[in-house]
Formats: sequence, C-alpha cells, structure tokens
Amino acid sequence: VKEMVSAMRYDQTNYILIQGAGGVMVMHPLRPDFNGKSPEVLGTSKLAASFAKAAEDPAGGYVDYRFAKPGQTGTFPKTGFVRKFAPWDWVIATSLYVDDVEVEMRAVSIALVAIALVVSLLVGFISFRSAGRITQPLAQLVTGLQQGDLSRRIEVNSRDEIAQAAEAFNQYNGRMRTIVMEVDNFAERVASGSMELAASSVEMSSTVANIAQVSEDLKQAGEGVSKAMGQVAGNVESMAERTRATGTQTGEAVREASLGADAGKSAAAGMSEIQQVTSSIVKAVQVIQDIARQTNLLSLNAAIEAAKAGAQGKGFAVVAEEVRKLAERSRTSALEIEELIQKAQETVGAGVSGVRATLKNLEAISSRITSISTSIQEVGGLSEKQAAVTHDVTRMMERTNDRLAQNAASTHELSATVDQISHTAEELAKVSHGLKKVVANFNL
Repeated sequence: VKEMVSAMRYDQTNYILIQGAGGVMVMHPLRPDFNGKSPEVLGTSKLAASFAKAAEDPAGGYVDYRFAKPGQTGTFPKTGFVRKFAPWDWVIATSLYVDDVEVEMRAVSIALVAIALVVSLLVGFISFRSAGRITQPLAQLVTGLQQGDLSRRIEVNSRDEIAQAAEAFNQYNGRMRTIVMEVDNFAERVASGSMELAASSVEMSSTVANIAQVSEDLKQAGEGVSKAMGQVAGNVESMAERTRATGTQTGEAVREASLGADAGKSAAAGMSEIQQVTSSIVKAVQVIQDIARQTNLLSLNAAIEAAKAGAQGKGFAVVAEEVRKLAERSRTSALEIEELIQKAQETVGAGVSGVRATLKNLEAISSRITSISTSIQEVGGLSEKQAAVTHDVTRMMERTNDRLAQNAASTHELSATVDQISHTAEELAKVSHGLKKVVANFNL
C-alpha cells in the first residue's frame, strides 16, 4: 500500500504522504530517509501535531505551513489537506505550494480578461449592426404604449435574435392587453359587488338593529323573570321552613298521642284489675250473706232453746235476739254492698269499654298523625328540592341576562362592523370608478 501511495502524483509534481501514530513518518515519497523517524528527530513536531489535530475531524481538515521546495533554497508556504485512516491509525496528507496556485490563478485571470475583451468587441459590433433594425419598430411600439394603444404589433419577417426580441415584445404587449381587459372586467365585478355589498350592509344594519332591540327586550324580560323567580324562591323557602316547623309539631303530636295511648292502656289495665277486685268483693259479700243467714238461723235456734230453758235461758235468749238483729243488719248491709258493687262493676265495665274505644281512637289518630308527619316531611323535602331548582333557575336566568348583555355588546360591535363594511363598499365603488377611468385610457 505504501509503495502504491508513494507512486501517486497529481498535477505532475504534487504527492501524498502518510503519518503514523505519534507523528512518526510512515511514508514520504520525496524523502525516503524520513520514513520510520519520529517528529523529534525530523524537527517537525509542530507540523506533526497540526496534522494530527486537523485529522480529528471525520471530514478532514486544512493545515498551513512552510516547507522546502525541490531545486530551490529556503522554505515556501504550503496549504495541506489531512484525513485520518482510523483502521491503521494513519494520517493521509497532501499539500500544494501557495505560489504555484497564485501563478495558475494569474494565468487564468489573464485568459479570462482577454476572452472578455474579445466578447465585448463582438457584442458591440453586433449591437451596432442590429440597432438600426430594432430601434424603429421599438420606437413605434413605445409610441403606441405612450398613447395607450395596446393593439399595435411589430411585424416579424426574420428568425434572428431581433425577430425573437420583437416577438417577445409582441407577447408582452398581448399580455398587457389581456391584463388591462381583465382589470376592466374586474372593475365591473368590483362595482357590482360593491353595490351588492352596500345593499347587504343596509339590510344587515336593519337586521342588527332588530337583533339589538330583541336582545334588549329579552334582557328586560329575563330581569323580570329573575326577580319573579327570586320571589318564588323566597316563598318556597318560607314554605319549607313552615313545613319543617309543622313536621316538628306533628312529631310532638305523635309522641303525645303515643303517650295518651300508653296512658289509656294503663287505665284499661287498672279498670280490669278493679273489675277483678270487685268480683272478689262480691264473692266475699256473698260469703258474709251466707254467714249472716246461718247466724240468723243459729240465733233462732238459740232463742228456741232459751225458751225451752225457761228462766235460766232468758239471758241467753236476749243475746240470741241481739245476734239475730246483728245478723239481719249484716245481711241487709251485704245486700246493699252487693248492689253498690254491681253498679260499680257496670260503671267500670262501661269505663273499660270507653277506654278501649278511646285507645282505638288514639291509635287511629296516632297512625293518621304519623302519616301526616310523613307527608309533611315529603312536602318539606320537595319544597327544599323546589327551592334548589328555583335557585338554579335564578342562576341560569342571571347567566342568560349576562349573555344577553354580551350579545348586546356584540351587536353594537357588529353594528360598527356593518358601518365599516358600508364604508368599505363605498371605497370599493370609488376604486372601481378609478379603475374604469384608468382602463378608458387604453385602446384595446
């Protein structure tokens, strides 16, 4: 590879060299004695470092330095290009002497100046010969253009550059004529459009005024509805408070009815016990009546026996008589007590029946009051919901009023825009009239 690179030349004398790792010269085609030597030995440490630094760029880099020139004494400026060959850690470099490039550039510059002079002379000669043939038709065309006559054309009787230029002028004149005609047509359309725009702006202005009036009416109606809804909300809240108070009162009535029912049950139980006690008293009175009858019989027997005893039984007969009287009074009192107890039993029975009927009525009343309390609670809940809905409706009406106010502001802005459109339509009409006047200056 080194031998192949050493033999390579371009522009006859320029060559390629290879620098290795650490700046060691791998191959120099003109100085084989440099090969394998380090930059310290060769005295090229700065140059080797510059080559290595420029080669760090993957695309390569340029290095300016001075080097000896074959056959001449001293050093001369050179510009080199370096690029790294990473697989072998080589830096491939080539360079040109700056003075050789300057000599080539001076030679090229002299040649270009000479060619430019020759071309200028030829162009001047051709222009002089062609001026006579082109100036007269061009003068006619310019005169026509100054007069606004776009119908004129240059007669083309040849195929040279002059004829091509004349044809180009004819095409330009034709395009100008087409453009002016299009401008005329456009002016007609602008005039028609401006008239339609003016009519539309008038109609739009009337519509905007109607919209503004309707928006204002809706705003006032919305404010009225909002106030009415506020009153309704207050009434609903008041009704909700009253239903809550009524619910509290009915709850207390339910509790009182329940207490009355409990008292009625207690009274019924007490009267039942009284009936049982009076029944026991009746039985005791009946026993007393039996004892009184038996005592009366015994006193009669004692009186009989005392009569049989004569004078000895007289005192016993007196006692027997007193016992008989006492037994008779006891029997009479027992009968009276029995009658009173029977009346008391009848009265207690009637009271028990009344208490039971009252208890049933209290239970029915308690049930009805409970139902009423439930209904009142439901009404209270519905009233609260209705109050919430009313508040929502009020807020919606307030937002609607705000939007109506925004619509009114937008309507005013739209009215101003319509006025601007009307003004623009007037300006378009003026522009159209101006275009028509400009087009009238041309002869199509």
